[in-house]
Amino acid sequence: MAVYTTISHKDAQKLFRSLGEIVKLEGIKEGVENTNYLVHLNDSNKFILTLFEKRTKEEDLPYFNNLMRLFSKNGVSCPLSISINNEDIFKIKEKFCCIYTFVKGRPILECNNEQLDSLGKSIAHLHQSGSSLSLSRKNMMLLPTWKHINESFSKSDPKISSEEYKYIFDNINNLQDKFPLNLRQINIHADLFGDNIFFIGDQVSGFIDFFFSCTDTVLYDLATFVNAWFFKENKFIEDNFVKFLKSYQQNFELTIEEKDNFNFYLKVSSIRFFLTRLYDLHFNYEGNVKHKNPIEFFEIFKFHEKNNIQDFF
Repeated sequence: MAVYTTISHKDAQKLFRSLGEIVKLEGIKEGVENTNYLVHLNDSNKFILTLFEKRTKEEDLPYFNNLMRLFSKNGVSCPLSISINNEDIFKIKEKFCCIYTFVKGRPILECNNEQLDSLGKSIAHLHQSGSSLSLSRKNMMLLPTWKHINESFSKSDPKISSEEYKYIFDNINNLQDKFPLNLRQINIHADLFGDNIFFIGDQVSGFIDFFFSCTDTVLYDLATFVNAWFFKENKFIEDNFVKFLKSYQQNFELTIEEKDNFNFYLKVSSIRFFLTRLYDLHFNYEGNVKHKNPIEFFEIFKFHEKNNIQDFF
């Protein structure tokens, strides 16, 4: 989440006129992808107004909104798009936008044992709920995005030539033909970072920001979560990982083939976030955005080269 596109109270009220009177409109500065506003109405209801920026395509919005409905139907707390006159995709300032219900709770910075247990159960439930024959979207943030970013870097002036990038580029060449083809595919969140999982007390209260969701192996979702939550200052927090994994595996069973490929997806997810963060650092200058450090995920990739945490299964 971020603020790239500034809108006025008047702009927002035109859209919200059938929902109520806006008494407060707050830009949400966290995140780096889309523009988000917290909208307070005079009846004390709150909504999130999301304006979709460059990476989020109009044609993907029905998938995202329908997937959140699927998850909600299966008991996962997440935002739901609001329909006005049977439409739930709108336009403000030439940007496509949606209105979403407000999910209560806040992100946490540190995990206690009860919160780790709740994370394991909640993410297992998310993965149990992601199967749907009618919903499907290719994961565009792996090979297609890697190719686009590498082409952009090769044409940039000055060239992107850090040692870290060269190292990852060489590893992409080694990994890109090794994606396993025999793993089950489900609908996944694909961005399970700390700011996208809310808590009330020691319990997960909901998931937000489903705009990288796609159909892919559960391993990619799990790997992204593990890389985001269990590394701090380039150190692996083994105790927390083990406690989470125990809770997760009690509620969701991975196949032998999935367990055998976990290390591969830990490296793949590291590459994904290293590259997109590096790209944003060099090419994404718009909006009131604090860019995140790509080197964090370079170091995580190096860790997974030397260590195989799938041995904990």
